[in-house]
Amino acid sequence: MSNEVTVIDQNLPDFLRETGVSALTKQLAGKTGVARIVPKNGIFRKVVGGEEMGKSKGPLNAIIVNASPNVGRIFYAKQWTPDAEPSAPDCFSNDGRAPDAGAANPQADRCDSCPQNIKGSGQGQSKACRYSRRLAVLLEEDFGTALEGRAYQMNLASKSLFGESVSDKLHTFDNYCKYLANNGKSLEHFVTTISFNEDNDNQSVLFSALDYINRKQFDVIQKVAATEEVKRMVVMTPYQADTSGRAPKQLEAKPTEAATAEPVKRETKKPDAPVEKKDLNSVLKAWTDEE
Repeated sequence: MSNEVTVIDQNLPDFLRETGVSALTKQLAGKTGVARIVPKNGIFRKVVGGEEMGKSKGPLNAIIVNASPNVGRIFYAKQWTPDAEPSAPDCFSNDGRAPDAGAANPQADRCDSCPQNIKGSGQGQSKACRYSRRLAVLLEEDFGTALEGRAYQMNLASKSLFGESVSDKLHTFDNYCKYLANNGKSLEHFVTTISFNEDNDNQSVLFSALDYINRKQFDVIQKVAATEEVKRMVVMTPYQADTSGRAPKQLEAKPTEAATAEPVKRETKKPDAPVEKKDLNSVLKAWTDEE
């Protein structure tokens, strides 16, 4: 399917600027589901309803408007393959302390005593149960276009969350938050540059503060951050644990004995993203050009 889009009119009347794309239009166009930024292999991909709508190389400038309050956990007993259909994880946790009530096959009563949380339970010396944290972001390039205020979900795995900072400016997410807090600054008051970590073969991302947001961005953030959609973006459910954007098949609950079976780690997909332009035509072009 072509990603080409013809823009009818950029000059929206004031009373329509805040409405966004209606539920009716999304339904008829078939583009439903959470919009995601999936960073993988050095490319940010924009995914809506499981369908890739564009891709971009290079750093991504974004404003982080929400994040899951705790680092969560995800466990898949089945090994991931490219052709596998999206499915709910066997076990997951939003708070990283205990399995969520919606988990199909809890592996233990508590995450800290779970057999899938031991080194070697996954591939090599890794843990079968992986860390995960969800962000809701706005793209700087969308401001001033018809996409202004659209939020995207981004999922961060352990290598993007933890570890040493690469430099005084390039940080893992955990260190980036500490860096801003230690300097008396707020995360959502900055345009943040998200870039791939070249020291990790572009398989994880780093964060750096680009500049303060402007007044218009501040006003938009106040409205967007308070919406139920953005609040839901950072909460993991069985149907949102897979990052493909499609509604996965729910697993049948398994006997608790399955918790003792030797796990095989499944790879998770990540979030997608853009670059910076002013008008919508140039934004869409940047996302649809070939690699």
